Amino acid sequence: MIISVVNGKGGVGKSTVAINLAGSLSHQKTKVLLVDADPQGTTIGWLNAREGQPPEKLSLNGLRVVPRAWSAAELGDKLEAEAKSADITIIDCGPANGKIERAALALSDYAIIPVTPSPYDIRSAKTTVDLIREGKQDAGLRVKAFLLVSRKVVGTSLGDDVREALKVFDLPILKAEICQRVALCEAGIVGQAVHEYAPGSLAAEEFDNLAEEVLKWRKRN
Repeated sequence: MIISVVNGKGGVGKSTVAINLAGSLSHQKTKVLLVDADPQGTTIGWLNAREGQPPEKLSLNGLRVVPRAWSAAELGDKLEAEAKSADITIIDCGPANGKIERAALALSDYAIIPVTPSPYDIRSAKTTVDLIREGKQDAGLRVKAFLLVSRKVVGTSLGDDVREALKVFDLPILKAEICQRVALCEAGIVGQAVHEYAPGSLAAEEFDNLAEEVLKWRKRN
């Protein structure tokens, strides 16, 4: 199963979602391949920091990360063969790069679209939603897209109202929500998944909830 984490808007938490969803799935004994398709190389930066960590702090034995960011052409050339070694492949797509987004979506079974509880970011997600709909209509895309509330600030009215606002896209909204947590930021800096850095934390619990929904997709395939 191949999943793209995609949104043309930067700063919505795509890399955080891709890395920590991969971490949660690996923590649950799933073989995961994590592909960085972001020219900015956020996931590769995380991987480089990870290589400096002592082995006893790293526990995700089922996780493999490609050693450098892939272009749209490399996705087309390499992904199918590489994905055979994993139960689930996750592609971290960069912002505002339609070519990479299209290539990733064409290869994916599912797409997760992280959206932050901001009126500007909710409106900007329309570009990605439209890209998927046009691809389904014009190119026969089969990808199933889901919206994910990301970087939610607990206790704010925007956070509480975001689900209602997202209904405008007429796409399913994942039950899991990813909140802004200090542990996620600190884990990313040192190259760990939140399950390694802060096991049992609220952040880890949120990604377990997301992983649980994703694993249900796998059972349907």
